Amino acid sequence: MQGGSDVRWSLGPGRVPGGCALTGHDPAEGRESTFWGVASVAVAVSLIGTIGTAAELGADPLSGFATGAWRGVIGAAGLLMVSTLRGQAPWRYRLPVRWVALGAFGVAVSQLLFFEAMARTGVAVGTLVGIGVGPLMAGVVDWLAYRSRPDGRWLIGVAVALAGVALLSGGAEEVVWSGVVLAAVAGCGIPCQGFAMQQLSRDRPLVTTVATVMTAGSVVMLPTALGSWSDAFDSVESASTVLYLGMVTITLAHSLWAAGLKRLSLSVAVVVGMLEPAVASTLAMTVLSEPATLALIVGICLVIAGVAVTSLSRTAARRG
Repeated sequence: MQGGSDVRWSLGPGRVPGGCALTGHDPAEGRESTFWGVASVAVAVSLIGTIGTAAELGADPLSGFATGAWRGVIGAAGLLMVSTLRGQAPWRYRLPVRWVALGAFGVAVSQLLFFEAMARTGVAVGTLVGIGVGPLMAGVVDWLAYRSRPDGRWLIGVAVALAGVALLSGGAEEVVWSGVVLAAVAGCGIPCQGFAMQQLSRDRPLVTTVATVMTAGSVVMLPTALGSWSDAFDSVESASTVLYLGMVTITLAHSLWAAGLKRLSLSVAVVVGMLEPAVASTLAMTVLSEPATLALIVGICLVIAGVAVTSLSRTAARRG
């Protein structure tokens, strides 16, 4: 059993526990670290952005709750297997209850409530509220935890990216406030699991950190998943769909996202996550042959521009 007190650090110049560079001593190193952090998160959310296209192309016998539950359970199982094969299984390290519980809450609510929110108030409002709340919540977390107040570039980047998400979401004929509340809670889930991963990564490997948080969340979702077993695996198409959603958009994508969190502040990492609807809209136009409207094209450009501006923020690099 390997506890936190048993871990021995070997620190080089300019390094702190958790593998984070002290970027203040070397601006060039800080910019390079930020670049790779943004790149990791961008690839991760690009994979997550394929969810809608994969579900549309595959069989669709599952409800929103069941789809989210199976995606989380299969993805967590993949992460657990990888960490175990590497000799870095979560149970070999101490499990701080507050961070594990926070991560489990974030995983469960972001997986389950977002689908229900869209069912109640529509894709447009649900997406805008869910994605819009995330960066604001992440900014508050960074401010409270690290006394890192977002600067002007971060605020401008968030505003531009939110404008792009609003265009990508389209118009809404009716707003159902219960759906808005669920979307807001779901949007808080991403910063919660991200912050929990950052705290756990201080004394354990990256893959172990992600596996710990995702496995804890999958325990909450397991009853929902087991209740839809027959629908998920009644055909090759449906089974391949849930396996893709779990292994690619959770196991692989969340590993990349956590790698970005090692280098970025939480507030910037979550803003980069706004690329997800841009990727989803691009795939809808190119793969599913949906109409390429001016609003979609402008929205995609605004999201990319907002992420680019945010990545130049002086608070972009994660602090030790």
